[in-house]
Amino acid sequence: MRRSLSLLAAAGLLVVTAAPTFADEGDAGKLMIMKHACTEEPVKNQADFDAIVAQAEGDEITALALTVLACPTIVLTDDGGDITDGIAGAPVDFEFEVTDSNGDTQTLADAEFVAAKLCETDIERDANGDGEFSAEVCLDISHYMFSNLAVGELTVEETTPPNGWMFGTLLLTPQALQAEGSDDAATGAEFDADSATVTLDLSGDSDNEAMLHIYNFEKSPSTDTVSTESSSTVLPFAAVAALSLIGGAFVLRRRTA
Repeated sequence: MRRSLSLLAAAGLLVVTAAPTFADEGDAGKLMIMKHACTEEPVKNQADFDAIVAQAEGDEITALALTVLACPTIVLTDDGGDITDGIAGAPVDFEFEVTDSNGDTQTLADAEFVAAKLCETDIERDANGDGEFSAEVCLDISHYMFSNLAVGELTVEETTPPNGWMFGTLLLTPQALQAEGSDDAATGAEFDADSATVTLDLSGDSDNEAMLHIYNFEKSPSTDTVSTESSSTVLPFAAVAALSLIGGAFVLRRRTA
């Protein structure tokens, strides 16, 4: 597995005004998976998750921010040594298979691990309300990037969830946080929790790329291998400050592709 480290500059806040991104005909597709485990709040089903989303009162960006705080990012155990020092869940074992329209299948061993975080100093926002911009107050946004996918219909399956956890739900990055001209929702992404699968069509988006936020819900605490304590101290983020952190995060895939 390839690894890379990326820190988003403050210019990443200019998501809405970014230059349009369009793929050339014949370009291969890319799929990013940001993996979350709901360790900070007891989320055992879609209703529990929806209750968190409801706190945003219809604002998709705020909803995403709240769910990421309740369900921090997690990475593979082997990537734990490369994870950032931002707020994140403890590393754990899991597996995905991504099958493209040619029938070719990739696993996480074929993906690039992108270790990334956003700090107050990157986005010039005071996240913890202490009146300062600190390089020590950060949110981990590490994820996995699958490249060279045949553009068309994709099937993503979580073949091995973390022990004691199960496939929960899916969110997409709100369009307001994507580069101009891009629309991940146009891929028609749908999920089936029972089969732990996501289906989408990369050709629906003009840049042939998409980011999936896949959340695991608690299944059996007695066999849980995902620590309910984050790998970094969970800071008292205000909702607006958290929104600022999340808002800058998802242009990352445009910068690291």
